[in-house]
Amino acid sequence: MENNKHSLIAEYEKELKQYENFSDKMDILIKELLDQENISYHSIENRVKEKSSLSRKIDGKNKYQNLSEITDIVGCRIISYFEIDVEKIVALLTKEFKIDEVNSIDKKKILDPDRFGYLSYHIICSINDERAQLREYKNYKDLKFEIQVRTILQHAWAEIEHDIGYKSNIAVPREFRRKFSRIASILEIADDEFSRLKLDIHNYVETISKKGFENIDINAESLKLFIEQSNDLEEIEAYIIDKLELKTLAFSEQMQSANISLFLNIINTFTTFKEILEIQNSLQKHKELIKKFIVKWAHVRGKLLERFRENFEQKDGFIIGYALMIEFLETNHKEGLGAFFPSLPAPEKDEAVALAVRIYREITHSQQKQKSLHVKNTEARICQRQQR
Repeated sequence: MENNKHSLIAEYEKELKQYENFSDKMDILIKELLDQENISYHSIENRVKEKSSLSRKIDGKNKYQNLSEITDIVGCRIISYFEIDVEKIVALLTKEFKIDEVNSIDKKKILDPDRFGYLSYHIICSINDERAQLREYKNYKDLKFEIQVRTILQHAWAEIEHDIGYKSNIAVPREFRRKFSRIASILEIADDEFSRLKLDIHNYVETISKKGFENIDINAESLKLFIEQSNDLEEIEAYIIDKLELKTLAFSEQMQSANISLFLNIINTFTTFKEILEIQNSLQKHKELIKKFIVKWAHVRGKLLERFRENFEQKDGFIIGYALMIEFLETNHKEGLGAFFPSLPAPEKDEAVALAVRIYREITHSQQKQKSLHVKNTEARICQRQQR
């Protein structure tokens, strides 16, 4: 047996570079497959089993004759946010790879019904025949690898379980097993509820998309959807791009999320707005003023103009911020204006507010002059027609 172990380890060392290359290929491929199907995930980790770990496995199983019988030398762990995504991931892997049904395991089917624990899928895969014809994969067609798929809560449980050393009902006293079961039930319910919540939010967004924004409360999802669908925001965006000669557009979900959080806080704290329709009405009312204000504000604050030119996209939501700013400027609500500059110290924040007030007054004064001039010209034309 010892000679066979040495033979297996020697073969492993000889093929190690091949395993490492295969692991890298699978990491790239799996991420591409998930991204193409728009399946979100928390993380993907790939690894090649270390020699010490392989040695322990050979000793523990005491059954391997060939290295090819060890199917998890290359391994991948996919951690999803939701249980419903686990099922999607497993279905995708089943379609894209050749599955070793004999050695693959669905832990949920073999785990005792009173335990949550280590519920991940362990799928043993290899390159399918179609992909094996491609040059970049043909060298790996005979290699198997293991993919574990689980939710982030299942992963947390597995890590805690491993740390505590809870591996068998016999080794752990009854009162401790009972505590494990109670925690397990909470985690399983949480996993189900998170999946249900995701589905409910999806259905909510679908309803808004079909019925419009009338009677829709302001929240993160409705505000995000409004930003993505508003024709008024698109019009303002086109104006800004033209006037500021912006070339580069880059959408940032992180920036959008940060902006929406800031604007929701400002709306809830400093305005009486309750429904998306109120934001839409304000946007339509002040649209021309918002256009001119953003352009002048960017020119006066030169660093802002530079930032726009490096990374500009209205779907980040920033135009909504300027629409709210105009609301506060109209009512001289300086506390509300100050909320747009949370990172500035007091003196600089006061300067920014004063600058916003000055620009607003200059624009509105110019608009009033143009309006008065238009009225005078109209009256003059009427008088000329009457004299004829």
